[in-house]
Amino acid sequence: MGFWALLEIFKSRFYFAVLLMTGSVILDGFDGTVARLTKTESNFGVQLDSLVDAVTFGLVASVMIYMWGFQNTNPPIGQVIGFIFLSAGVIRLARFNVLKEAKAQPSNVFVGLPIPIGALAIASVVLVFETPLEDQSHVTIFAFYVLLVSLLMVSSIRYRTMKKMNSKNNLLVLFLAAIIIAIAIKFPTYTIPTLTLLYMISPLLFYVYNKVRKYKAPTVPIESVPDKVGES
Repeated sequence: MGFWALLEIFKSRFYFAVLLMTGSVILDGFDGTVARLTKTESNFGVQLDSLVDAVTFGLVASVMIYMWGFQNTNPPIGQVIGFIFLSAGVIRLARFNVLKEAKAQPSNVFVGLPIPIGALAIASVVLVFETPLEDQSHVTIFAFYVLLVSLLMVSSIRYRTMKKMNSKNNLLVLFLAAIIIAIAIKFPTYTIPTLTLLYMISPLLFYVYNKVRKYKAPTVPIESVPDKVGES
């Protein structure tokens, strides 16, 4: 789908490119699951998957950054910003492979924002504003936004995954995922940006939730020691 999304971007059909990128994200979420279920995981598959992700999400998103956000206003800056995003995405993928091979991180945690979500973060802005940017103030804000997303990808912030879920909730999670996908297909302009933003700030939400739960947790009173003075 990345190739077709790239063609749509060159034709300035950004909306259809975003839909293709979203489809790529959904398929990318399933390929690892299928490999684990069929026990066909391999180091070669991991490296090949990262190479595909670098093109599908890194290259495609960087080209969209340039053509949608900067081509009409400041092409040289757009080239730099697009290259920064692509570089951050490649670094993120390389670090993921190293940590996975060394088993240096839990399988239910991503270190740094995953590059598919980073690409969706860019695509979400395209959905919200629709037409390419022409106002210089909007272009400046977009540039800082892309830099923020790039920083999140190479950061050490931990994002939750759907691995190691409680088996009792698997069916419920799959059912909810099916509902979300259906809503995203029907109302992509609202659903994709909302879900992407929620995932981007999810570490902060989990942090606040854990703090509140810890604050509200009942404290166990310390039992008083009986006074044995005077006992025979």
